[in-house]
Amino acid sequence: MGFGDDEGTKVRSETIFFTRTYDETLDLVKEARSYLDGPGQAVARTMSAEASFGYAAETLRLTTRLTESMSWLLFQRALQEGEITLEESQEDECHLQHMDVCLADEPSCDLNLLPEELRSLLDRSERLYQRLVRLDEQGKLA
Repeated sequence: MGFGDDEGTKVRSETIFFTRTYDETLDLVKEARSYLDGPGQAVARTMSAEASFGYAAETLRLTTRLTESMSWLLFQRALQEGEITLEESQEDECHLQHMDVCLADEPSCDLNLLPEELRSLLDRSERLYQRLVRLDEQGKLA
């Protein structure tokens, strides 16, 4: 197997990884939207003041993570497709921002006060965002 074959395999595996991550993110965005526009609204109306505050803060964290993730992935796609240069991809706006919100050390409330479906979305969005942070950091070193 020659060098070209190895390079082709690497490009295909990177493309598959990117596509899967993009699809996972888009699915999570759709799921979050569906929940927040539907059952989440009904549940939020019945919450105590403390839980309602936590719900608002944590849904903000969720939407910030997902917005940041999609933005970063779209910049990566633009780089892959030659729409931006490697140099342009190193500009601040091409990197993940708002880590103080997205990866806060402490949640805004006792997460047990929140509905299970929201906790699941928060958990999955945090794991996704952490993966993208690692990839973003690797990209900064390139």
